[in-house]
Amino acid sequence: MEAIAKHDFRATADDELSFAKNNILKILSMDDDQNWFKAELDGKEGYVPNNYIEMKPHPWFAGKIPRLEAERRLLEKDARGNYIHPDGAFLLRNSESAPGEFSISVKVREAVQHFKVLRDGVGKYYLWVDKYNSVNDLIEFHKTSSVVRGQNIKLVDLGKKKRATAQYEFKAETEEELGFSKGDVVTILEEVDSNWWKGELHGQEGLFPAAYVRVLDS
Repeated sequence: MEAIAKHDFRATADDELSFAKNNILKILSMDDDQNWFKAELDGKEGYVPNNYIEMKPHPWFAGKIPRLEAERRLLEKDARGNYIHPDGAFLLRNSESAPGEFSISVKVREAVQHFKVLRDGVGKYYLWVDKYNSVNDLIEFHKTSSVVRGQNIKLVDLGKKKRATAQYEFKAETEEELGFSKGDVVTILEEVDSNWWKGELHGQEGLFPAAYVRVLDS
């Protein structure tokens, strides 16, 4: 997580971290004290007063919730029994097993997979091989590159994608098209033109006629 400094702060103890207004801080832990967060700036770590900083807003940061609550949120269904969130919907939360660290919970098909965010000796964050300067950078990378090995599951912000209900059955005639049945709820990925949209259903992506669906109210 990242935060923006609202004011200058000069450390008065060895375990505190000085910073200037508008500095971008990496937040390492929010568990030790409700008034002080552990942060990093320019390779140095220390505690900072939380009223001097402003967290960058993200719909995916859930804070200190258990994994079961993350699963409940990500697997929520509508009145028709369809999943509200598409595959790749995710939450970043404080790790239950390792205080001060983070975990990413990701919807994959009918389940949720949990990934511990790892950190190397020089402060880089990673899940597999590629490493990043912040958790935010790691998340942005996995919005375009699969977070699950062997599957094409990219991270999707909660509530970001529009969804539509299929008004008619559509049978795909090419590999580029996405077939669906009447009543299916399709996640809209891109409005290619006025006639064809790109969508996702049950982990499959493809094109479909826009006239065959009705966009759901957000």
